[in-house]
Amino acid sequence: MNRTRSRLLRFLIAQGPSSCADAALALDLSMSTVRRQIRLLCGAGFVRPTAGTFSAQLGHIEEQLQELSATFQPPVTDFRKPAN
Repeated sequence: MNRTRSRLLRFLIAQGPSSCADAALALDLSMSTVRRQIRLLCGAGFVRPTAGTFSAQLGHIEEQLQELSATFQPPVTDFRKPAN
């Protein structure tokens, strides 16, 4: 995820549903940039459009974070048990 999408997603998580204009103003981005990044985030399932605004899909974001975290976690080994 690029920096702009990350900033936009964090904005939507913190502020709640927002319009492209609100996000563009708050993040000092052009409307075309916000629209393009929102479209990509919607396609990935991280953002959902609702009545002229967009909202972060926290459940989907949490699932993706857990999957990513699990990728980097080493398997748990119980060192108290002798190896077979």
